[in-house]
Amino acid sequence: MDFDDVSHIGQWMQLLLRQKAALEAASKRQGQRPKDRKSRSQLIHEFMLTFASTTTMTKKKDRHTIHQSWVAPPYPPSVASFGILKKCYLNELRLETHHRGFYVLLRVTTPPVTMTAIMTILEDERDDGVMFQLYQQEDEDHRHGEMIIEPQRVCIVKEPYFKIMNDGGYGIRVDHVSDVIWLSSDDERIPLGWRVRITEINKTAETLKEEGNLALKAGKLHGLKYSYTSALNVSSSSETSRVLELNRSFVSLKLGMFDKALEDVGALTVDEQPSEKGLYRAALALYGLERFQESHETLRVLISHYPKCDAAKNEIIRTSQRLEEQEQGFYNFRAMYQAAEETPPYLDNATFSGNVRIQASEGRGRGLFTTKDVTAGELLLCEKAIAYRSTNNSKTSLLMNTHTNRIILGTQAELIAASVQKLLRNPSLAMQLLSLYHGDYECVNETHVDGSPIIDTFLVDRIISLNAFGCPRTSLETHSAGSTPNLTHQPTSYYTCGIFIKASHINHSCYGNSRRSFIGDMQILRATCTIPAGSEILFCYAHPGDTDSYDKRQEKFQNWGFRCTCAICEQSKNTKKSVLNKRFALLEDLKAAFGSGITVNLPRMERTLKAIEKTYSAPASEVPRLALCDPCLLLTRIYTSMMQQNKVIETAWKLITSLGFIIKREDPQSLNSPFEIAQWGLVEDCLIQAWVHLWTAYAQVAPYLCDKAEEMAKIAYKVCIGEDDTFDEKYGQLAHRAIFEGMDLTEVFQSMAM
Repeated sequence: MDFDDVSHIGQWMQLLLRQKAALEAASKRQGQRPKDRKSRSQLIHEFMLTFASTTTMTKKKDRHTIHQSWVAPPYPPSVASFGILKKCYLNELRLETHHRGFYVLLRVTTPPVTMTAIMTILEDERDDGVMFQLYQQEDEDHRHGEMIIEPQRVCIVKEPYFKIMNDGGYGIRVDHVSDVIWLSSDDERIPLGWRVRITEINKTAETLKEEGNLALKAGKLHGLKYSYTSALNVSSSSETSRVLELNRSFVSLKLGMFDKALEDVGALTVDEQPSEKGLYRAALALYGLERFQESHETLRVLISHYPKCDAAKNEIIRTSQRLEEQEQGFYNFRAMYQAAEETPPYLDNATFSGNVRIQASEGRGRGLFTTKDVTAGELLLCEKAIAYRSTNNSKTSLLMNTHTNRIILGTQAELIAASVQKLLRNPSLAMQLLSLYHGDYECVNETHVDGSPIIDTFLVDRIISLNAFGCPRTSLETHSAGSTPNLTHQPTSYYTCGIFIKASHINHSCYGNSRRSFIGDMQILRATCTIPAGSEILFCYAHPGDTDSYDKRQEKFQNWGFRCTCAICEQSKNTKKSVLNKRFALLEDLKAAFGSGITVNLPRMERTLKAIEKTYSAPASEVPRLALCDPCLLLTRIYTSMMQQNKVIETAWKLITSLGFIIKREDPQSLNSPFEIAQWGLVEDCLIQAWVHLWTAYAQVAPYLCDKAEEMAKIAYKVCIGEDDTFDEKYGQLAHRAIFEGMDLTEVFQSMAM
C-alpha cells in the first residue's frame, strides 16, 4: 500500500504489452532445440565486450536512473532432492522449458555483470556455453556480483529453465536462488578435469585456516565460509575444529547469516567452561535474529564466566534497552530520529506488540486485535521491518509484472531481492514472512531439500505486493512538507518500502480506528479512538478521495480482491454522480477563489462551504465530510490572520466535526463552553492545526479551554506523527509565541511546507 502504481500511464503500459507479446512469441517455440546456438568462444567474446562497457557505466552510476525489472511468469522452485535428478547437457535443453527431473553441471567462465540480474557465461563438460542469469540478488552496494559468481566456480542448476532472452539469444534463467547449488572446491561432484590442482587438494586444515584468516583480514568475506568448511572437513584436531567453527561463525555474523553463526557456536557454549568468543558470538547472532531475551541471558552467562569482558558489558546494555522497548513500549524517539538521518535509515530498536494479537477475523481471514482497552493516541504497535529498502541506498526501478499487469515505481524490486536473501541466510525467519496472506498463489509444501531452504521467489513477490508498505523516511518530514491544504487530496505514495509482519495482518477500513506512521524502518501504530479489548484494529489502505466515485474508490482495492463496505464507501455508492460532480465543481470554485491573489470574498466562501455540506446526505457524525476539511482549515487561517477569534473558533470546530467528531459541551449552544469528545472521528493531519488554532484563539476568548485544546492537539500529533516528543518544538512553541507575542500562526504554517 502507498506505492507509486503507474499501471495507468500509457508509455509504461505499452512497454508491458510489448514484453507480453515477446513472451507469447517465445512460448510458440516451447520444446524446440535451437539450431542456431552460439559457440562457447563466441558467447564469451561478446559477453566480455558487454562486460567492458558495463564496467565503465557502473563507475558513472547515477541513483536517479530508473531501472526496469520484470517479474517472469510464475513457476515453482525445484523441490527435488539432488539424488533423484538426472544429469543433462546444454545441447539437450529445450526452449521455454523447465527441465523437471534433470540438472546441469556448469562452470563459470567470465566475470559477472550485474544489472537487474547477475549475468555470466557458463560452460558444461562438453565445452558448450550458455548465458546465465541469476535473479533476486542484492544490488552492487550491498553485495558485489564477484562475491557470488567467481570465474572457475562450479555449480549445479536444478531443473533448469532454458528460454529465449530479450536480445533473441538463449540462456538459463534462475528466479529461485535455491535452485542453484554452488559447490566447494573439494566437492566430489566436480568433474576431474575441473578440480583444483593436487597441491590444493593436499592442503592441511591448518594451512586452509591460515589462508582463510588472511582473506578475512583483507575483507574477502564471501567464500570464506567455504574455506573454513573445507578446513573442517580435513581437520583431525578437536582444538583446530573449535577454532575453525569460531572463525566461520564470525564470518557468518558479518554476512548476516545468524542461523549459521548460532549453529557453529552452539556446542561451544554448553561446556563446563564455555568459550568466551563462542558465547559472545551466540549473543550477537541471537540479537541479529531479534531474540533479545535469549541474547540477554547468554550475555549474563558470559559475564558470569568472564567478568572482565567489556564487550559483553556494553552489549548487555543494548539488550536491556531492546527488552524495555519490547516489553513496555518505551522508546527514545529523539534517538530514533537521529538514527533515521543515517543512510540507509536502519534503526536499532525492538518491536513492541504487547497490546495486540493476531487472530481469525470473520470474513477477512486473519486480523490484528487489541488485548486491552486502549484510548486515542495510545501505542498499539511499534514494529521493525523484517525487510526494508530506501531510495537513499537502493536503485529505483519500474517493477513490471506481466502476470498481474501491475507496474510499480520505487524500490519494491529491491525489497523482493532483500527478502529472498534474508530468508536464504536465515531460514528460521522464513515462516514469519511466508505465512503472510498471498491471495490465490499456489505454493509448494516443501520448505527444505537436502538440508537447504527452499525459497519461492514468486511467493515472496506475491506476499510483498499484498503486504508491503510504501513509507517515508519519517512521517514528521512528510507532515511538514504537506502542511498547506490544497483543497484536493492527492494520493500518497512512496518509493521507499518495507514489510512489517504484524502490521501486515491489519485489515482495511477507510474509516478505521488506527493510524500508521514511520521513523526509518520502524512502523508506529496508534489508536485514533477508544478501542475496547478484543476489538479488531483497522486502518486505511488507500486514502478515500474527497470526490471519488464509488467505482474509482473500489479500484484502489483491486489488488487485494475485496470491496470496502465502510460508511464512507457506502455513502459514495449511494451518492448520485451529478451530486459528486457538483461537489467537485464547488471545490474547484473555492480553489480558484483562494488562489486568485485578490481579496477573498469570505461570505461567498462560507456560502460555498454550506453548498458543499448539502452534497452530503448522512450526518458527519456517521460519515465524515472529507471535502470540507481543507477549505475549513484555509478559512481558519484567514480568520486567524484577521484576528477574528470567534470566526477562528467557528471554522476550526466545523473542520473537527466534519471529520466525524461528536463534541459534548456543558452548554450545547456555546462553542466556548467546556467540552469532552464523545466520539472520535478520522484523525487527519489538518486536525493538528485545527486544535492549535483553537488553543490560540481560546487564549483570547476562553482561556479556561486552552489546556484542553492543547491536550487534543498533542493527541492528534501523536497519532499522525507517531510520537509527541517533538510536539513542543513543532507546534507548542509557536502557539505560545502567538498567544504571548502576537505572532501570526497563518504565516508560520504556510512557511512550514516551503
